Amino acid sequence: MLARDGARVKSPFDRLILRMATLDPESVLDEIAQGLVEELDAALARIWLLGSNEACRICSPMKAQRRESALHLVASAGLSTSTTGAHHRVELGSLKIGSIAEKRVPVCTNEALTDPRIPEKAWLAKERITSFAGYPLVFHEELLGVVAMFGRRALSEDELSRLEAFAAHAAVAIKNARLFDEVSKLSKKLEAENAYLQTELRATQGGEIIGGARSLVDALDKLDRVAKTDANVLLLGETGTGKELFARRLHERSARRDGPLVKVNCASMSPALIESELFGHEKGAFTGATSRHLGRFELAHGGTLFLDEIGEMPLEAQAKLLRAVETREFERVGGNAPVRVNVRIVAATNRDLERAVKAETFRADLFYRLDVFSISLPPLRERRDDIALIASAFAEAFATRFARSPVTFGEAAAEALLEYDWPGNVRELQNVIERAVILANGDTIELEDLPPLVPAKTSAPAPDTLTEILGSDVHSFRERVSTYERKLLEDALTRASGNQSEAARSLGLSRATLQYKMRVHGLLG
Repeated sequence: MLARDGARVKSPFDRLILRMATLDPESVLDEIAQGLVEELDAALARIWLLGSNEACRICSPMKAQRRESALHLVASAGLSTSTTGAHHRVELGSLKIGSIAEKRVPVCTNEALTDPRIPEKAWLAKERITSFAGYPLVFHEELLGVVAMFGRRALSEDELSRLEAFAAHAAVAIKNARLFDEVSKLSKKLEAENAYLQTELRATQGGEIIGGARSLVDALDKLDRVAKTDANVLLLGETGTGKELFARRLHERSARRDGPLVKVNCASMSPALIESELFGHEKGAFTGATSRHLGRFELAHGGTLFLDEIGEMPLEAQAKLLRAVETREFERVGGNAPVRVNVRIVAATNRDLERAVKAETFRADLFYRLDVFSISLPPLRERRDDIALIASAFAEAFATRFARSPVTFGEAAAEALLEYDWPGNVRELQNVIERAVILANGDTIELEDLPPLVPAKTSAPAPDTLTEILGSDVHSFRERVSTYERKLLEDALTRASGNQSEAARSLGLSRATLQYKMRVHGLLG
């Protein structure tokens, strides 16, 4: 038989070690048990691993009352391949297997039928078992479990000695496989979280920041400049202005683009669990902590950590966040060793943090650490020229998603979109267009396909003449224009004796646009 490097393998122990050259936990266990049967003529070979009932797929559904760790049968070869039955769970110190684990001392004999340490004499006699060898599986003082074999022939002193060395190799192989499996799961989790975040961010505006308004261009210019550094960035803006998209663009244009982008929604995390979510926890740190959990800071190592809605973080959590932001160092919950990470922090909020600092609801020292470079995102009402462009992009994206023909906007619908103030900003516009694409009967989105989009209206009485409107210094320009528009509509309808088609023609409007404006000004009964 040839080894993987081409050298000839003569010893069955060498072949056993080669069989363990896998990083899949279940495969390692199966190869150890099966290898003992095939290479050393074991009649039965078994492996028990130390663990809790909750971690065992056989014991967990039974909801056993005993919660302490015990040995669980995980691999069996030879006379039985079953891992269930009376000897599936063995308490530490119980029977020969539990004794081997507790004392960490091997038990070997070629007189199994008469050795008092080996019970079940009837089974031994029936299967003609004469030898037994059981060894603790220990890795750097950590007890992993027990490996044991029953044989129908006597084992030589050399075989027993080499079996002990093999058990040490097996412990290393099992530990390596476990560690590799843990890393693989964490990697997959990180990939899933990162992919989810990318999808979530792209959904906000179809994947791109659309528009050419001066305020938007200025904000993007600042973003692209600071992206080349490692400075902390604070994104300020109303809900729905695209802070998530800005965070993604910042990450993708930075030197960390190949690292993870990990999001933390500070408003959605439970105050009781926020420390564990941010910094992770050790196994046994609290009830339910059955394994080590890496927090968002560790998951973002080498990349960018996006702290969304930072203004909603409770004060008690802010103090713990401050140290991590300052030093990029923290301790997992239940741990006592510092963990250092290399992350770039981007925070976002729709709150006035300076006012929150004065009100003592947000720590001043944390604010100054986060506010190294702040960028204000303009609301949609301040970039009205971009509304048509963004709406068209959404309409195209939703038409593709719903597998329908492309749609355009009718005159009245387009005008309604432009005149609305969009308090929910781009996110609200996205929702409105999605609904409209669903409702549109043909290839045009009409006014009736939109929800009522009513701009802010004045409650001031309508003046009688244009001179009075222009001469007033009581109301804003927009209020005076709105009041004058209402007066024009009322006059046109009065001259047309209430005939909407005639009134629309006199004003140079379509009937649909006239009806929309009548609805806005409360003139449509």
